[in-house]
Parts: sequence; structure tokens; C-alpha cells
Amino acid sequence: MATPLTLPGICWPLHASTGHLAVTTSHITGHFRVGRGVDAIVLCDLLPAGKFRNGAVRHWCRTHQCYWGTQADLADQQAGQPMRCRLHASPMGYLLYPELFDPMQFHAATLRLGTDGLLQLRARADDGGALFSRDLPALAIDCRALPGLFPPDVVQLNVTPPAAQAFAAALQAGTPLGCSDCARCGHPHLDLGSFALAPHRRHSCGHCGHDASHSATAIVSTPLWRLRDLPQRITQCF
Repeated sequence: MATPLTLPGICWPLHASTGHLAVTTSHITGHFRVGRGVDAIVLCDLLPAGKFRNGAVRHWCRTHQCYWGTQADLADQQAGQPMRCRLHASPMGYLLYPELFDPMQFHAATLRLGTDGLLQLRARADDGGALFSRDLPALAIDCRALPGLFPPDVVQLNVTPPAAQAFAAALQAGTPLGCSDCARCGHPHLDLGSFALAPHRRHSCGHCGHDASHSATAIVSTPLWRLRDLPQRITQCF
């Protein structure tokens, strides 16, 4: 049996209504055929997340963004299967060796979504002003250079295709935007899909599964919104 390799990468669910931009673990086990794609199979990352309305204990899968604990889940476990969510076999998008962008090393940075679906990153290097230009399927932004923007354990902001597309669509539609933090764990909330076009006050956390955080007004929540509050480093974000 071949020895597993440890590689840097970003992975994301393809059809989630909420998401997780922040890095929560340094190890994601999966099957990756090439450097990028939409066919990754990634193991569940389950943690306790309170109870369902009927009182049954539930868990939250950070990987696939869904709850575990239904009768079907329990029957699967009793049949000898490992504890896994109902989406455990769902293909996921991924990018290996993502670009890590340190905004403190550049100025006049802009980040846009191109018509081809790629992120267009343009910036000027502080050491001489050379143009930094990248067209990327996904991007990792070093949050250690942006203290106070997110909780201390959020060291990297992963700008994935679903997050970028949802943000661009909300901006184009004129939807009220903001960034709501989870009342339990403090992590920023990300709306995807139809939730990214329908402002709402109640938000479910992609980090811990807490589903009773409320924003002051009805908004679409995305951590990318806070990048627009950094004119000194990112002059335009979408």
C-alpha cells in the first residue's frame, strides 16, 4: 500500500447552502486525482451540535455541511458502518497547492471574479511596486496579517468558487450584505446558493453547527464582506 502524501490544499462542498471558509484542521484525508477538480471524496469531520427538535442528539459534519443523527444515520451505524453523514460519498471541489496571499506585502490590491469563473487577483508589491497578477480557481488569504478581522484561530481565509460566485451574485443583485458571527463559537457565517440571495436574520454556523445566531438586520452573510473594509490593503473586493 502506498504511503499517503501530505499536501497543502483547499476543499469545499459543491452544493451546500452554508459554508466554511476558515481552516479548522491541518489534515484532510481524501482521494485527489489531479491538482484541481470536483471529484474529491473527503472523510467526515463530525462534532456534537446539540439536539434535533425531537430531542435526539445530533452532530454537525464540518466537511459536508450537514447534520448527523437521523434514524437513517443511526441505522447505518448499527449496520456496522463508521459514523458518517448522509453526504459522506458526495464529490467535493478541491485545489492543491493554493496560492497564499499575504495582503501586508502588497498595496492597491483588487480581487474580482472573471467571466471564466476564475478569481482575478491584482496587486503591487511593496518592495519595488512590481505587478502581482494571478488568475486562480481558489485563493488562500493569510489572516495573520489582518489582526482583529476574525477569531484568532482563523489563520487563513479560503476564497472558494462557491463563495466567490455567491458574493458576486449578491453584489450584482443589490442584496443587503454583512458578516454575522456565530453566537457560540464566534466564527463568521457564509451563505451560499439560494441563501446568498435571500436576506435573513437567523444563521446556521458552518464551523460548529449552532443554528440560532441572529444578525441585527436581515442580511446575506459572507466573510468576504470584511475584506471590503480594508481599503488600505484591498482597494476592491469584487
